[in-house]
Amino acid sequence: MFLMDVIINKLIEKVSDKRLNRTIYKVKRLKTISGNIHAVIADVEDENSEILVALSVLEDKNEFKFL
Repeated sequence: MFLMDVIINKLIEKVSDKRLNRTIYKVKRLKTISGNIHAVIADVEDENSEILVALSVLEDKNEFKFL
């Protein structure tokens, strides 16, 4: 799957108003839930805590940006 190859292991940054509090995440894998693609992301400083977000959220420039 081409989409998986492009997104997996990419670093993304949580966009916030405060430049110092921006968290960097790594996309670990993609998961399909009810026909919608979601991404499992983990904080680069804490690989054990995973967050599941919709792929559309990752594409929103007001939420995340790819590094």
